[in-house]
Amino acid sequence: MDEYLTNAVKYSPDATTVIVTISCTRQEVTLCVRDFGIGIAKERLPHVFERFFRETGTHEETFPGLGLGLYVSAEIIRRQGGNIWAESEKGSGSTFCFSLPLQRASATRSGERLTGERQPHE
Repeated sequence: MDEYLTNAVKYSPDATTVIVTISCTRQEVTLCVRDFGIGIAKERLPHVFERFFRETGTHEETFPGLGLGLYVSAEIIRRQGGNIWAESEKGSGSTFCFSLPLQRASATRSGERLTGERQPHE
């Protein structure tokens, strides 16, 4: 989520608002960050999670970075069984979202509760 917020602020130099929404169902939690910045051209949107992707524009020199943040975020989310996507229009801002599957509260993984506490071995 840090990458989403950082990008929302970075690519919205003239905006004063970023909207963060979180929704939850029994199966997954979804987080979205909406900005009101430069946006991404429709033809470039399918590439936004690729390694080294950078949006270009008249203020390009003011947007430092290597184009790795969203790529790394996407890899982490996908490896956790989640989905990641973006919606955008050039000049109208962007919305970046990801969803992650939820586990039941009683589920355990390698003897650990979801809180991270160790269960005693029997």
